[in-house]
Amino acid sequence: METYRSVSFLSLALLGLFAAGCSGGSGNCPDCGDDVDCTRDVCDQATGLCLHVPDDDLCPADQICDPAGGCRPAASCSDDGDCDDGNPCTDDFCRQGSCRREFNSAPCDDGDPCTSGDSCAAGSCQPGQNICQCQEDADCAPLEDGDACNGTLKCADGQCQVDPATVVNCDTSDDSACRKNTCQPQSGQCLMQDVSDGTGCDDGDPCTQGDSCQAGQCSGTARDCDDGNPCTDDSCNPDDGGCLHPPNSAACDDGNACTSGDTCSAGQCRGRESCCDDNLDNDGDGPSDCQDPDCAGDPACGQCQPVEVPEEPEFDPLPGESPPGRCESTSRDGFSDEYLYDNQDYVKVGIRRDWGGTIIYYGLAGGTGPGMNGSNVIDANDTGREVQVAFYDPDRAMQNCAWDAGCRSRASDCPNSITFLGWNPVQGGNRCNRGSGVDSVTCSDGMLSATVTPLFWNPTWDRRDCFSDVCSDPNQRDRRSAVQVVQSVKFIRRHVLQLDYTVTNPTDTGHAATGQEMPTVYTANGQAGPDLWRMFTSDGREILIDTQGNDQFYHAEFESPGGWATMQNDDLSYGVGLYNENRNTSFQAWQSRSLPFNNFRPIFTFAIPAQGFVRARAYLILGSRDTVAAEAAWLDGNLPPFGVLDSPAAEAQLSGAVAVWGWALDNKGVAGVELLLDGSVTVPLQYGTSRPDVCLAWPGYPGCDHVGFSGTLDTSGLSACQHLLELRAWDNDGNSRILARRRISVTH
Repeated sequence: METYRSVSFLSLALLGLFAAGCSGGSGNCPDCGDDVDCTRDVCDQATGLCLHVPDDDLCPADQICDPAGGCRPAASCSDDGDCDDGNPCTDDFCRQGSCRREFNSAPCDDGDPCTSGDSCAAGSCQPGQNICQCQEDADCAPLEDGDACNGTLKCADGQCQVDPATVVNCDTSDDSACRKNTCQPQSGQCLMQDVSDGTGCDDGDPCTQGDSCQAGQCSGTARDCDDGNPCTDDSCNPDDGGCLHPPNSAACDDGNACTSGDTCSAGQCRGRESCCDDNLDNDGDGPSDCQDPDCAGDPACGQCQPVEVPEEPEFDPLPGESPPGRCESTSRDGFSDEYLYDNQDYVKVGIRRDWGGTIIYYGLAGGTGPGMNGSNVIDANDTGREVQVAFYDPDRAMQNCAWDAGCRSRASDCPNSITFLGWNPVQGGNRCNRGSGVDSVTCSDGMLSATVTPLFWNPTWDRRDCFSDVCSDPNQRDRRSAVQVVQSVKFIRRHVLQLDYTVTNPTDTGHAATGQEMPTVYTANGQAGPDLWRMFTSDGREILIDTQGNDQFYHAEFESPGGWATMQNDDLSYGVGLYNENRNTSFQAWQSRSLPFNNFRPIFTFAIPAQGFVRARAYLILGSRDTVAAEAAWLDGNLPPFGVLDSPAAEAQLSGAVAVWGWALDNKGVAGVELLLDGSVTVPLQYGTSRPDVCLAWPGYPGCDHVGFSGTLDTSGLSACQHLLELRAWDNDGNSRILARRRISVTH
């Protein structure tokens, strides 16, 4: 039996080494000869392959078998190290001076990353188990999942991996919570599809709950705000989803058979007393039986018809917007500001608590969020430059002569500068740039109000010298005046804001008539806003502000016949106007283009009486010069009279001839006044009586001081019952208005 070194026929057959195809195959190997004498030529019956295994023993002693060419001389050697052929699959050794080799079955690396467990056979490294999924992309096809959306497999480093470039990513820009742009697995196309019904979502409405998707739409169930009280109108607040329960005046049933005409009032169901002889207060208002006004006309009490307590009309001539706009508080850059919006969120006005409630913003809401934006027409750069009021005393005009009210009898020694102004409370703050602060601020029902006790502009106004270093003195620089200012603003129209001012002097010192600032409008000057520097009158004249004043400022005094003026930007497309309700035609403007600095104000002359007050109304108008002119014309033609019925008083007991008097004012003058009795009978009144007290409190209106009315109400022909009195006034523009309502009782 022949021996083959370090190799078996089985392993050779499996590895196919030194094999060639045999004719016939499948066990039929008729001819495996390779014409090499030193190889053993055999056929693998299982595979039909010929094996040609070299055998050095078939060569002479000093030769080895080369399967490619037969026996060749073996290399000479002295030890095994001389015979290393660099083949890990042969064991090389030296025998009798010649190199010999034997095949081994050692582990090896065939250099193919896709095989594992490679081992030697027949003198070469044979591949082990194939560990690669693929050799090319086509090999990955059987592994595809049939989903055209998740990408196609490709062969990478012998493994099938998803090609990122083939993954379908659908555009989600138009997705909603309930509709998604989704890839279709069969086609790989993107289609908008509804998500499953019942999927949670948010419809953006705070007043719905349990929001879910249904047929591609997000919707929820309306929140139930019913409080079970028929005297409230229950609704959900769209701002925060909270329930609102404002009281209504609906008909109701209080469950008491001794009340009638039950209606809701202040959230409760209340009826009128209808049992007038049971000694019970059935309607819960205090009086019972015939002492209750509800029993007037009851057979138990006589034949009088009841008169409801009338609702007093608003004092202001023009109502605010309905519904009113919203309020907003901000805290930015160290300041606390309050804002009021018009009811369309188109325009807003802002006041600053730190600066005496002065108006620091008037402009577009702009969709820019809370606070200021670049449409602001107000300066708002320091405590003295907003829309504000300031007051003067001609007897105490300058420091050094103000201490004894001697400014009219002698000249002041101090320089003619705003540094040394005399008695001068300023709403915003003082020359030390110290803000006046506020006593209180309220914002509700479309009205934003602030109460302030202003600082003196010059804290040392009454010193006998010209000392000017007060701003460094913490005990003096915040010196506060005694006067109190109440400022209220409300939107009348989108572009029109009413300003209402009351200044009260609680001291025993009066301040003589002089030009006051009530108010002054400091306009934007190009710093974080438009540059409103062009001054125009109501008749379209442009006023040049070029008269040199003190402290490097320029000024101009001018007349504006319509009682309003406006400062505009370069092309007159945007600015702010001021309309005086009393149609004061005298104005003054100040400017310094180098600072920059712009303002204008009516020259409003009035005194501030001791233990008295002064009131004024004006209107800020936002927009181009044409818009300001149009809104001013609307005010001019639509402002109705306002006033007071001084006598008779409400709930008065009257008999015989009763004196009637009061007062009324109008922007162009009152044309007539009359008394209405029970809604039909008119009692003419004489208008034009002297009322200097009214014009001291409301200075500058047409007709002053003759703005009173008087007359006589003869009650002798009236039934001894309750009656309704109403005061009506009208002007020459056709504006008519009820100024007062009174319930009175006639006795005989």
